[in-house]
Amino acid sequence: MDIEKFLAIRPIPDWSMEPNLYIVLQDGGVKQPDGSFRQNRAHRCGAAGLHLYKDADLPFGSENTQSIGLRGRLFQYIGYFNPLASKIIACLRVKKALVAEQQDRIGESASGSIYNISRGSNSLVRTREKEFHQELDSRGLRWQTDRNNELFVPKKDASELISSLRQIRGEQMHIFSKDSITEDPHYRGGSRKERIAIQETQPRQQPQRESRAPSLTITLSKAALEQLRSGSPQQFERLINLVRGFDEERKNTTTVRAPAKEVEEIRQQTDRGRELLDAVVNRRPTRRSPRLAEQDDRTTEATIEVPRRRSARLAGRN
Repeated sequence: MDIEKFLAIRPIPDWSMEPNLYIVLQDGGVKQPDGSFRQNRAHRCGAAGLHLYKDADLPFGSENTQSIGLRGRLFQYIGYFNPLASKIIACLRVKKALVAEQQDRIGESASGSIYNISRGSNSLVRTREKEFHQELDSRGLRWQTDRNNELFVPKKDASELISSLRQIRGEQMHIFSKDSITEDPHYRGGSRKERIAIQETQPRQQPQRESRAPSLTITLSKAALEQLRSGSPQQFERLINLVRGFDEERKNTTTVRAPAKEVEEIRQQTDRGRELLDAVVNRRPTRRSPRLAEQDDRTTEATIEVPRRRSARLAGRN
């Protein structure tokens, strides 16, 4: 099937926007220096969607595009082969996943997930492409044995390449004819023989940092204040109101010292923590057993800030 004809199909098949192994042929031959064309039998046997994997942090808007996975690669080939036509022979959909091969170094994160240290973006379809090339090499189908590329030439016809693709583990295989696409009835999930030992991994996550409230420090000399007052009275008034508002907010908070364990319970919002916070806000004494009180004396103290209670009348003014 012509690539342009496949890309014009609507609705767009879901599997065409997933990672795939593919067999593509540049139709029309290779242009020679004298302007003639020599018949080209070299097929491109490669992988598409190398950076598509589960929980991938894709660029903004890429989840809505129609040019990812196999479709994105075929759009590139149209530009490469123009003005000559090109055909797609077959494709094999591969699961979205990150993996580590036997020679890769792996590590374990704080959450217990395994990640690839050596090659963090090594996706499963990339490893399956390597297995596909190994299968083609075992049959002696490489176009140029001195070059490690994705060009392979069948000895008879493209059925040899399709037979090799059936040996690769995947999810779904499709065969393309001139006018139709059919799911390959002879595909059985690939060979049982494990060519490359792999281990599925997860994206490496950065440790979460504790969020902090933003702060701003302004330092002005007396001369700068006088210059601001005389040059821009409105800006000076805004600055004074901002400082006054900050002072009033700070006056409306009370600093209380409490054992570190109690502060942690308040932060975690446990039942005990809510009881302690209510006691601090309303200045109620908490009931403590002698044993717990003795433990609190040996516990390092921490500081918490709680808002002062305000009467309904004052709260209504604000």
